[in-house]
Amino acid sequence: MTVTVEEAEEIAATAKSAGTICAVNYGYSGYLLVREMRAMIKRGDLSKIRLIRTEFVHGFHADAADADNPRVRWRYDPAQAGISAQFADCGIHALHLASFVSGQDAKELSASFASVLESRTLEDDAWVSIRMDGGALVRLWTSSVAVGRMHGFNIEVYGERGGLRWAQEWPNQLFYTPLNGRTEIIERGSNGQSPEAARATRVTIGHPEGFTTAISNIYLDLAEVICAKKEGRTPSAHAISFPTAVDGLRSIAAIKAAVHSNQSGGQWIDARPPSLR
Repeated sequence: MTVTVEEAEEIAATAKSAGTICAVNYGYSGYLLVREMRAMIKRGDLSKIRLIRTEFVHGFHADAADADNPRVRWRYDPAQAGISAQFADCGIHALHLASFVSGQDAKELSASFASVLESRTLEDDAWVSIRMDGGALVRLWTSSVAVGRMHGFNIEVYGERGGLRWAQEWPNQLFYTPLNGRTEIIERGSNGQSPEAARATRVTIGHPEGFTTAISNIYLDLAEVICAKKEGRTPSAHAISFPTAVDGLRSIAAIKAAVHSNQSGGQWIDARPPSLR
């Protein structure tokens, strides 16, 4: 959203004081089965959340011969990209999704960055452990040098009474395993889904929905909230989960904390922005 935490704080504060809607396009939160995960966790299907494992990995920057390609090089140049490369590019999407589905936010983190291609100043691989404010522990891996991985954005959530698994490359199935039970595959658009997921469903079961549809769900939410404000009515309760400037602020603060942690040998660092501590 911004380059510095201070800029992000200013945007969030301005939006709040002006009473305006300021959204951030964390489009992956628009996938309907991601919203189903969120609804299931919120109603307690998994009971207390213990562990979240999430990753956003690809291998498109693994070729050392491509290091001087302008489309690649700028991402690892602090003068152009800032203080972080891969974590700031992809890792924060994984962190946001962990927060979105669990209803918890990052409290502190420990990070280990690596520049697998030694010519790079900024990281192309990162492992981050996050302690959430609701007690869950997040294990996050993000990489741009994982050869063979295309758009490896996955999330797994494990609670006292069950687990959930979802992968963005196969977005129409959600795997749910109750404690001591059989694994169930929840198909996109099937009967019995939550109102949050049903609202995000565009076509009947069996037809794929993808990334552009997920992003359009964010815009659908925004349209509902904006129209409700103009019309003086209460917006649909299922339309108010879109990412806001505060989510962007939390991400910028997490980036800064991760960089600090890596520079400090993995020390646990407060991941919250100053205004939210």
